[in-house]
Amino acid sequence: MNYKIKERILKNLLIEITKKYDYLITEYKAGETNKKTKLLYDYVTELLNRDGLKDRIRSLSELSKKENKKIAIIAIDLDNFKIINTSYGHEIGDLFLKNVANRLNKISGLNWIIARTGGDEFMVIIYDINYTSLPAEVERIKTEIENLKITAGDSIITTTASLGVSIFDPTSGEDIMESLNKAEVGIYQSKTKGKSRITFSAEKYQEKFRHLEEKKKIIENALNKPENILVFIQPIVSLSDGNIIGGELLLRIINDGKILSAFEFIEPAETFGLLNRLEEIQLNKFFNFSELKKIKGKYIFLNRHLTDESIYVKNLIDKLSYLRKKTGINLVIEITENSFVQNFSILKQLITYGKEREILFALDDFGAGFASFGYVSKVPIDIIKIDGSLIRECIHDKKHQAIIKAISILSQDLNIKTVAEFIDSETKKEKCKGLNISYGQGFLFSKPIELSEFVKML
Repeated sequence: MNYKIKERILKNLLIEITKKYDYLITEYKAGETNKKTKLLYDYVTELLNRDGLKDRIRSLSELSKKENKKIAIIAIDLDNFKIINTSYGHEIGDLFLKNVANRLNKISGLNWIIARTGGDEFMVIIYDINYTSLPAEVERIKTEIENLKITAGDSIITTTASLGVSIFDPTSGEDIMESLNKAEVGIYQSKTKGKSRITFSAEKYQEKFRHLEEKKKIIENALNKPENILVFIQPIVSLSDGNIIGGELLLRIINDGKILSAFEFIEPAETFGLLNRLEEIQLNKFFNFSELKKIKGKYIFLNRHLTDESIYVKNLIDKLSYLRKKTGINLVIEITENSFVQNFSILKQLITYGKEREILFALDDFGAGFASFGYVSKVPIDIIKIDGSLIRECIHDKKHQAIIKAISILSQDLNIKTVAEFIDSETKKEKCKGLNISYGQGFLFSKPIELSEFVKML
C-alpha cells in the first residue's frame, strides 16, 4: 500500500477517534449536569425541591437588591395530609400532591416560583409584590387548594391548608433565608390557631420561635438525662364514697433545680417531635416503680395525642395491653375532644383495636369543643372527662349546670362513667355529686404529686 494512502487512512482514523472522544466527554458532562439538575426537583410533582428553591431564591434576592423589588414568601402546609396517606394509600397521596402542584401552576404568574419543600409542604415565591395585593394573592392560593377534590372509590378527598407569609425587603438588611424561616414559623402559628389559617410574620412570632428553641434544649437535656424526667400523678376519687379510684399520669421535667409543669414544655415537645420519647420514658419509669403492686386494680389515665399515626398508636396499645396483664392496673388512654372529632374515622378503628386488648378510653375536655353524643355512641368510649371550664362555673351558671346534667344523664344511658375536672371546693364537689357525676379530680382532693406520695394516699 502506498505510504501516502496509509498516512491518510491513519489521519482520518485519528480524526474519528478524536470526534468520538469529544462526543463521549460532552455526553458525560451533560449527564452529570442533568443528574445535578434532577437533584433539585421533586420526583412526585416535578416542582423544585427545597434545595432547588434555595438555589433560586438566593439568585432572586440579589436581583431584588439591584431592582429594589420586594419578594413574598408563602409557606403552605396541607392540614392532616397524613390521613390521606394512611386511609387511601401513598399512591392516592401522591396523586393528591400532583393535583395541588397543578393547581398552583395553573394560577401562577410569570413572577412566581413554586416548590414542594417537604412531604406535605409547598412554597410559593412571588417576585415584585406589594403589600396591598399580597393578601388577595395568598387567599387565592388557599382557596384554590381547599377547593381541590379528588375521587378515590366512593370517597371524595379534600384538605385544608395552613399558611405562613413573610416579605423579603432588600432594604432591610435581612438575609432572604431569614424571611423563608419566618414564613415557616407562620405555618406553625396558623396550626396552633386551629389550622386552615393564614399568618403573616411579625417579630413576636420570631420571638415565640426562639422561645420554643430554648425549651427544645431543655427537653433534649432531659432526654439525655432521664433522671430529670419525673412521674407525677393527680388522684381521681369516687364522688359517692371519696375513695381514690386511680389517677392521671403527668409529665414533669427538672431544669436548673426547678420542676417544670407540662404546660411549660408540651408545646415545644410536640412541635419538634420529642413528646413520644418523653412519654415513653415516663411510662417505663412508672412501670419500673418499686411499689407498683400497691396500685393494682386502680385506674391510671394516660393523656395521649392520638392522630393518624396508626402504627405508633397500635404499638402503644400493644405495649399497654402487655403491661396491664402483667401488673393488673387498668390503663385508660385519654383523647382530647377535638382530636377525637378531627380524626374520628382513624380513632374509631384504633379504639376498637384497643378495646379488644382490654385498654380503656376516656374522652377528655368534653363539652368545651364540638363533639357530640352522636360521635360517642359510635365508639366504645368508657369514660368522659367533663371540661374544667364547665365545672368552674357550675355553681352559679345555670347553663353550665344544664350541660353537665345532660352529659351525666346521657353518659349513664350509654353506660359511660364521668369525671369532673378542676374541682377545688366542697361546693363544686357536692354540686357534681348531686348531678350524678361518677368521679372527681382537682385541687380539693390533691394537687399533682410524685408517684411515691400517691402510693401513700392509697
